[in-house]
Amino acid sequence: MFRKNKALPEKYYLDHFNEIIHFLTQECLHLLDEGNQNFLKSYQALPHGAQCMFVRVINRQSRFIKLDKMIYQEIEDCPLQLQTLADKGFLGKLNPGDIKDWLQELTKEQLIELLCCHHSEVVKKSVSKQNVLEQVNELCSINQCLKSKLASQFLVKNFDDCLAYLLFLFFGDSTSGLNKFSMRDLGVLRTRTKDTKACARFHSIEQAKSVFYYSAKLEKLKRNELDIEEYALHSQGVAAHPVVADNCPQSAKLRDDYFYILGKQLLNIDHSLALEYLSASCYHKAQEKWLRELYKTGEKEKVKEHLERLIDHSLDDALLLFAEDFYLRKYHQSKISKLTQKLREDSINLVIDELYKDKVEMGVKQYYQRQGAIVFRTENRLFNALFGLTFWQELFNFQAGSIATEFDRRPKVVKENSIYQELSEAIEQRLLIFSTPQNAIVYLTKMATKYYGQPNGMFRWNSKIMEIISIFLNAAPLEGVVEHLRAMAKNYQGLKDGYPDLMIIEQGKLRFEEVKAPGDAIRPNQFVSLNALQAAGFDVGICRVTWSVDPMQPYVVVDIETTGGKHPQHRITEIGAVKVVNGEVVDTWTSLVNPERHISKFITKLTGINNTMVKGAPLFCEVADTFIDFVQGCIFVAHNVNFDYGFIKQEYQRIDRKFSMPKLCTVRESRKYLPGLKSYSLANLCQHFEIPLVNHHRALCDAQATAQILNLVNECKYGHLKS
Repeated sequence: MFRKNKALPEKYYLDHFNEIIHFLTQECLHLLDEGNQNFLKSYQALPHGAQCMFVRVINRQSRFIKLDKMIYQEIEDCPLQLQTLADKGFLGKLNPGDIKDWLQELTKEQLIELLCCHHSEVVKKSVSKQNVLEQVNELCSINQCLKSKLASQFLVKNFDDCLAYLLFLFFGDSTSGLNKFSMRDLGVLRTRTKDTKACARFHSIEQAKSVFYYSAKLEKLKRNELDIEEYALHSQGVAAHPVVADNCPQSAKLRDDYFYILGKQLLNIDHSLALEYLSASCYHKAQEKWLRELYKTGEKEKVKEHLERLIDHSLDDALLLFAEDFYLRKYHQSKISKLTQKLREDSINLVIDELYKDKVEMGVKQYYQRQGAIVFRTENRLFNALFGLTFWQELFNFQAGSIATEFDRRPKVVKENSIYQELSEAIEQRLLIFSTPQNAIVYLTKMATKYYGQPNGMFRWNSKIMEIISIFLNAAPLEGVVEHLRAMAKNYQGLKDGYPDLMIIEQGKLRFEEVKAPGDAIRPNQFVSLNALQAAGFDVGICRVTWSVDPMQPYVVVDIETTGGKHPQHRITEIGAVKVVNGEVVDTWTSLVNPERHISKFITKLTGINNTMVKGAPLFCEVADTFIDFVQGCIFVAHNVNFDYGFIKQEYQRIDRKFSMPKLCTVRESRKYLPGLKSYSLANLCQHFEIPLVNHHRALCDAQATAQILNLVNECKYGHLKS
């Protein structure tokens, strides 16, 4: 549920932590060992003020708590509360094992203070913190640090590991903290408050501890907090890690991801240890990396035997694709992979204007739109949204225990990739809605209306999502839709991404196209999803783009006048736009715009636009639709393009709409193709090339002049372009 912004109560943080405590004591006692339970009892036995201070301590990121920083107006006698926490064992004094980390967190000034207490050296202010730290490590013993006045001003958290596990039981990951509650209460974060009954996310303590272990290890690795070289020196390999708990796919996946990343990082440090970790991971990328590295070492027969086993028994489509490909190329001398073969055989070639090099999918989309086709940029959004809406009831409302807390986004069966395994009867029953397009559209519209905005972790809500789904269902083979949704339910993790860029409908016929610019390759996940769509009966192709100059590519040359030179504080007062195709002006568009703010005398003198002129002019939101219709499918051109483009993009952001177009700057292009001029201002270019500029600093006049500059540039750049 989405809340309106409001102020948080004085001790909001204590309420938030007590929500977690309530969840743990009511739902998760079977997941707590003796130490965890004693921790909770000790916290609950604290007086109110000490509980408040405890949560304040939790919210400090550092393990090291500087006492004079822990002063809060709403907590009575803060030093007393800190002493209570120390007496109860929640906080402790620095010990020798803490010193290395403690020194790292001290400020440069604190390090200098520590150094000066034991040595007379004068430290220059210009010396870096790292240099001072090195001096402290060299000149100050651990015992001196412990006995220093500075050390007496710090206490150390003694509960981080226990607390991390408890937070994990509540949030389900090792990164979330109490700030999520504040974001919820302020209306920044949407949570599933309406249809969530709190429940434990694990059946046994073995499952919980296993998932927590690998989740924490993986997060530490991703944050580069593991010294890989040090790890390699002391590692006992895979055997040192706990065995994955029974019936716990989440733990197995985390372990596989952890071993994969760890193995990759160890390759250049300890190759044999790296191979041990990679071979122990079932993740398809880990197996692929292991076999490639093993092949390099000369173990060709071992690799061949493993590939043959994978080809015969692998249930992972991406791993099977690699195994078949690698086997053919290394042992049967095939010169090209299946990915390359598909790129060559299932593709069409399309020539797109080179100005779309940074927006290749947009270039192809607009090319087809000019041919009269209906085109949507769908990628993964279409099928994930279709899947999520179709099975919303089954995933979120049907299965008890699917969601543990209101902060969960993805259901448990999605995380564990066991949707069809656990919900097959309900899934098959739900697929009956696709008896007709209209029947399916009515149901999906009902789901979208009822649950719009609800977090789900599978797709992002969009106001046009049902429009796209409706167009798709009215053109798609329904038996293919059912077959593919069933395939996604059976292997959601394998088919949640890799979908083609564009959905195209021409003359009532639907097809999908994956767009590839020169040098792009098909990724394995794309190959898997493209094949799955083809197997379901969809027309799927690959569009290979070649860059050229399209003389029929429309440009829209834009100029704006504003209340001042910088956004966001200034606004647009006038827009002029000129559409150019094949070197000819084919249309113009212009409008004054009410900026909803005062126009200064300086701006009026410069542009001739005054407050009276814009008083009755339309607001930008009132011309936004007609302007976007005018520029649709064009390349956005302006003299100093980032100025005009930036203001217009900002205006669309104000009305919560996206504005994205390929752009071209006539200042930059003129400098490159019309060299030798002292100034490249619009006025100077017009004077030099004898281009009329009758009403300079009025939008349409400047846009018309800039259009002629564009034609001059294109003639120099490409020669005579007219078709």
